[in-house]
Amino acid sequence: MTITATIIATIARHLALSPGWETVRASSPYFAEASDELIAEVLNSAGRFAQDRLLPLNAAADAAGCRLVDGRVITVAEHKPAWEEFREGGWLMLDAAPDIGGMGLPTALANAVQEMMDRACPAFGMMPVPSRAGARLLHTFGDPDLRDAWLPGLIDGTTGATICISEPDAGSDVRRLRTRAERADDGRWTITGEKCWISFGDQDITPTIAHFLLAKTPGEGKPDAISLFLVPSVEGGARNAITIRRLEEKLGLHASPTCVMGFEGAHGYLLGEIGRGLPQLFVMITNMRLATGVMGLAVASRAAEIAHAYAADRRQGGNGPQPVAIAEHLDVQLQLLSLSARVETLRGLIFATANHADIARTTDDAATKARSEALSGWLLPIIKTLGGEVGFGVASDAIQVLGGAGYTREWPVEQGLRDARVLTVFEGTTGMQALDLTLRRLRSPGAAGFVAFLEEARTAAAAIDDAGGLTTALDTLEATGNALIAAEQRDVEAGATAFLALAGIVASGWIAARLIAADAAAADPLARRLAAAGRFALSDIAPRAALAAHQALAGTARLADFAAMQD
Repeated sequence: MTITATIIATIARHLALSPGWETVRASSPYFAEASDELIAEVLNSAGRFAQDRLLPLNAAADAAGCRLVDGRVITVAEHKPAWEEFREGGWLMLDAAPDIGGMGLPTALANAVQEMMDRACPAFGMMPVPSRAGARLLHTFGDPDLRDAWLPGLIDGTTGATICISEPDAGSDVRRLRTRAERADDGRWTITGEKCWISFGDQDITPTIAHFLLAKTPGEGKPDAISLFLVPSVEGGARNAITIRRLEEKLGLHASPTCVMGFEGAHGYLLGEIGRGLPQLFVMITNMRLATGVMGLAVASRAAEIAHAYAADRRQGGNGPQPVAIAEHLDVQLQLLSLSARVETLRGLIFATANHADIARTTDDAATKARSEALSGWLLPIIKTLGGEVGFGVASDAIQVLGGAGYTREWPVEQGLRDARVLTVFEGTTGMQALDLTLRRLRSPGAAGFVAFLEEARTAAAAIDDAGGLTTALDTLEATGNALIAAEQRDVEAGATAFLALAGIVASGWIAARLIAADAAAADPLARRLAAAGRFALSDIAPRAALAAHQALAGTARLADFAAMQD
């Protein structure tokens, strides 16, 4: 079970209901092309590709993984033809700007396509994400000659891409990078250092790879300046001075090779300004974090669908002579409702964030732009975190519904759990997302994203009859946020992760209220199912919010005994 008519209809309905969707379609002539008929055609085509190409790849790669042979990464045989069909179908640059060769369709629609494909093979989606990000970086910061040489391959998928940031002693703490870039007398740059955790750092799918790499440029007058470079894997028919030192053995995502790479005087090209490497990378943050959230949604969506089907078919227990479907047991019903509530509210949040990111990019109205930028900025760390938590948590709970069967490889939910575990780690850990939300967004002057979100969510709450729990949770979030704005920074940092959890709880409640309100207008089986998920999400929102708020405001007092643990 991977792509069904039900899941396609559900995604299409979510797009139609998502906050900002109609504004998006009206904000650009390219976005306006996303008619209901086009959306249906795109989603059905994506479903067929996922079913025909990605399911076989997923099965083969999860069992065999990738290999390092004579210094080169070898993927499973099914990967290259799947990539060829993917790029020839135009899927790679679905939402990229037309001026760089993309189709210019809404980000939310591209997220919907990614969800459908990630349902079949999450690891496959690890390769196109850096390609899209790299194209944006190159288009924004590359000189004309570099763009002409590299953009066409990135756009049509004949060139791969990586994002090379992490190092053995400098993961998220980029100030501690040791990789160095030096400029020779002829103006060429040479890169020396080691990078780790690099997805698709090498592969046998494309003939060349563009490595987008951060390195220090101490010879330029600023010892700690960090700059951004494009380092080709191959140039002029010869391999660059790059060594694949190790291929990581991982819990999941086996179709995605994760490499430790040595740059040994490799030739590279400067992108943008010297010393501006890190801020320049932020042009790709929205898409990278959204992609992580979508992967978690895809894993969760598939696991929930499998659990519902299994519970309807598996018979056990009951008071009569014949066993009953386990979906008749109240405990299982609670579990299934919980799965659906987490999936449907996450899907709505992802589309809402994508919509406001698009509005911010395309609107000519300054006030609308500022509000959408603030709102999407507020939601991004929530999406990144919830995507990982919901992906792993729903897969784990689906195993519980399936019982012993779920723990075996006969059913794909155990792979979903393995694949999803990394999602709260890469692209910034949960702790980093929490600090982003509290220190950069909540405590910024005016707290624009916080204020805009509260306004949006209170409007949604006012549209439903049973908003008591959501209204209480919103009051809790507002009071907690205001308290943290006034608190000492160490207390804020101690409560940041709990505050992120609180923000996620209430953001999910916002979407739940919209799903409930939509049922009154549509009144069809799909609307009733989405509303049921929304009502379950709100059924205990107030106490969950209260607990998270209590933890967020406890500050450093909760850490008083940490020193004793170190004795």
